[in-house]
Amino acid sequence: MSLLPQTVKVTGVPPHVGSWSVAQIPGFVPAVLGRWQREHGELPRHFSLVMCPQVEVNARGGLPPEVTELTDPRLRCRHFTGCHRPYLVILFTGPEAEAQRTRVLPLLAWCEAYQVCIEQNTIHLHFAGATEDTEAPAPPPGQASRALKDLLASGELVRILA
Repeated sequence: MSLLPQTVKVTGVPPHVGSWSVAQIPGFVPAVLGRWQREHGELPRHFSLVMCPQVEVNARGGLPPEVTELTDPRLRCRHFTGCHRPYLVILFTGPEAEAQRTRVLPLLAWCEAYQVCIEQNTIHLHFAGATEDTEAPAPPPGQASRALKDLLASGELVRILA
């Protein structure tokens, strides 16, 4: 298994995405790809990548079923930034990689996507898109959303925690 380069070159990121981009955090991409490679074997030279804050996935009740269907569980992992923020990282490989990445991107909030090329001395990330906020899923028909104070007042939240 070859060692991954520690130098990352990110291109094409619009300034408004660059302000919140996890790809811009020094060491994050080499760390997550290195971890993936140690656990699963050699990475392909070219693939696509989507990174999304885990808190955004949790806020929407978990991964949307479409994301689960379009991704391989072995190509999904969670990795922490240096400031202890967990991120969901999804790799897309093979002939359908770009199509799958394009379909997954709008389903996740505050995520960024890249085409990745691993060279001898550099990991190149070419910006392939981002989704800032998605529309929050509507509650099921007949079920209105309730505020935290209402759940506390009814005692339901306390029963769950007890």
